[in-house]
Amino acid sequence: MQINAFSDYTLRILMYLALAGDRLVTSREIAETYDLSFDHIAKASQLLARENYVSTVRGRGGGMRLVRDPSEISIGAILRMTEAGTGLVECMRSGPTHCILASVCGLSPILAGANEAFFATLDERTLADALPKPRQIQKTLGLGR
Repeated sequence: MQINAFSDYTLRILMYLALAGDRLVTSREIAETYDLSFDHIAKASQLLARENYVSTVRGRGGGMRLVRDPSEISIGAILRMTEAGTGLVECMRSGPTHCILASVCGLSPILAGANEAFFATLDERTLADALPKPRQIQKTLGLGR
């Protein structure tokens, strides 16, 4: 199982915001810190705002911050949101299937079960679990407190 880059960026944004506390943080700051595309970070940030994981303030001095406590943000829920429609194999994705075995194959239910087990494990873990050593992570990211 491999998550897509968008999911990865979304999780990194949430981790950064969790460590920044109540301070407003811009997408540009996050993109520069992680050395990632601003456009990709901005797009992931918009999704997080639309889904009420972050609140945003527009304009000069604006930015975003977490709306929920990190212990209330399920990693499984985040990945279900960002991985929707990206099935493990073609027949598990939305849209037409070109595999001639699709109607008789037993592989897709096996993979679907494994995929569900993957998400079920992540449903039990929170953003707080991903930050076991907050001070060290803050130092690595240059977030002095």
